[in-house]
Amino acid sequence: MEEPSPLLRLTTPIRRRIYSFIGIVPWDRVKLPHKFDLYGRKTPAREQPEASAFHGLLLSCRVVYSEAAPLLYSANRFILHYAHAGPGFPEPSDPLRPLRALTPTALASLTNLTIVLNQASCHHDFSHGGYYSLCCLGRDETGLGPGFLCKGEFHSNAHNLPLLATSPTNLEGNDNGKASDAQFAAAQQLLAKWHSAATHLSFITSGQLDLALVCDIDPHHERALEVAASVIIPLRRIPQLKACHIRLCKIPDPGLQRASQDAVSEVLRIAPAPYARPSTSQTSLVTLPPELRLRILEYTDLIVPTREVTWSRQERGYVVFYRDSDHSPDREHRDRFSPCLSSSCDRTSIGCFCRRRHAAFSFTCDCWAPPGPRLFLICRTLYRDAQFTFFSGNHFIIHDYWADPCWALPFIDIYEEPASPTLPYDYPSERFGASQFLREVIPTHCLAYLRFLELVFPSYLPQSWPQAGQPAMQDWWATVGWLEDKIQAPALTIRLVVADKAPCAPYMDFNAITPSEMDTIMRSFQELLRSLKPLADRGLARFYTTFRSPWRYVGKPQNGRVRLRWCQEQDRALKERSERFVMGNRYGELYANGRKEPRESFWTWTHYAQC
Repeated sequence: MEEPSPLLRLTTPIRRRIYSFIGIVPWDRVKLPHKFDLYGRKTPAREQPEASAFHGLLLSCRVVYSEAAPLLYSANRFILHYAHAGPGFPEPSDPLRPLRALTPTALASLTNLTIVLNQASCHHDFSHGGYYSLCCLGRDETGLGPGFLCKGEFHSNAHNLPLLATSPTNLEGNDNGKASDAQFAAAQQLLAKWHSAATHLSFITSGQLDLALVCDIDPHHERALEVAASVIIPLRRIPQLKACHIRLCKIPDPGLQRASQDAVSEVLRIAPAPYARPSTSQTSLVTLPPELRLRILEYTDLIVPTREVTWSRQERGYVVFYRDSDHSPDREHRDRFSPCLSSSCDRTSIGCFCRRRHAAFSFTCDCWAPPGPRLFLICRTLYRDAQFTFFSGNHFIIHDYWADPCWALPFIDIYEEPASPTLPYDYPSERFGASQFLREVIPTHCLAYLRFLELVFPSYLPQSWPQAGQPAMQDWWATVGWLEDKIQAPALTIRLVVADKAPCAPYMDFNAITPSEMDTIMRSFQELLRSLKPLADRGLARFYTTFRSPWRYVGKPQNGRVRLRWCQEQDRALKERSERFVMGNRYGELYANGRKEPRESFWTWTHYAQC
């Protein structure tokens, strides 16, 4: 009779330490699970062990396998990508072969599995790197532009076309979503192989597996919902899951979003939310007193967690800042509403199932999303109440150019040094961004609801600042005159901000300006202040400014440590003169009885603290 393996003569604690040393289970002190690709692709994490280090041990004998395999599959995370056809190569006959290869012992021990059938962003395989978030984060949150990572040569081929799409532009609906019959047949072929392979998941232990499923579909195709329903069918036939995350589209889509949410609820045996359940009650939201209706609406998505909404004519829509310094105010509160921003970069992340960025559903995502149109379409009464809640309950920050990065200039590439920063560039538009927002974006009757308005100008080059008599300044004067009888001045606070040159701006080496250029900037500041004085004369509640004195840039670039105190004194003096000029005799009320200026907006933390 053969003697047992020497490994089996060791005590269980010692064998467990050996398993940890070779990477079968993570170290007890680390408590950080490893992530393995079932196809054996190398992980990007440096400290991650390779499966080859312990594969032979698993094959050494049945006793060792029965002891080590449950540890391996219960303590780590696993990911499986559908093997699509590569350039010049056909699709494998069994694209989900690793799932079929898992033994009943392995499946019964499995606690975390991500299956990627088709991914148009974020869920590429390890050969393209393991960081997901830069694939989908918008410009307002990274400053790098949407899909920044995907534009690089190394990452350009990391993703698939959405299922049913005929071209990369089809996702935007450029061809009305009319995919060819060949594309639909290919989708059916993928789904058939998925249905067949998914039968092996019947061996999992009930209530133990955390399963994530990704299948990005073209939302514009007329049969998108039909394909989405077919993707979800196998999940109904397996034992109950511990947790489930489903993503059906790279971009948000109401139909696919609802399909993913309903599927997760069904798989987890949770009763789906009644979308339209008739009520027999005589009391409804509309019949409540106005003050109660408004109070209820404050607890909806109409109020941003940060109570700040940003707009610029480049984004052409409302955006919300979440990326800021670890020391910024209310960070813990706001992080509750943006968990996907940081967790998608975490090595333990299941990937990106953020409902703000994708048609996906996961109970791990609590991110704030802009309110949908339903509250505005119920009836005229709730339409007005929702408008009042949105515009009065949030601070509105209007950027004259890009909100992020807010040091961007219209005539200088964001990531390249300007060839000649002193060219006589004029102001780049015939209107201010604030003028466009107040006249065209916000409904006229909602102007009276505004309670806080912040006007932000980037650090334009001296020649680019708008001057008196120029079209943009004339239009702004006209806009202010038009506003006078439409706003509720005694309830409105205005803050005028000129963003300083951030340390990482590409043109920081060209800080020095001449005295005449400084005069040009100061004349523009003065004209902006003069334009706002009529609003203060009508009883404007409060007015604040945030300027950096141009004196600090006169002459050679100054080292901040050398003249820091002098620069701060100049800034304070300019701020006081500006606010006193606009508010006049009421300037003292701004800081009387211990009053303080409202805290800095969150975009400033992005601009200065995380450059």
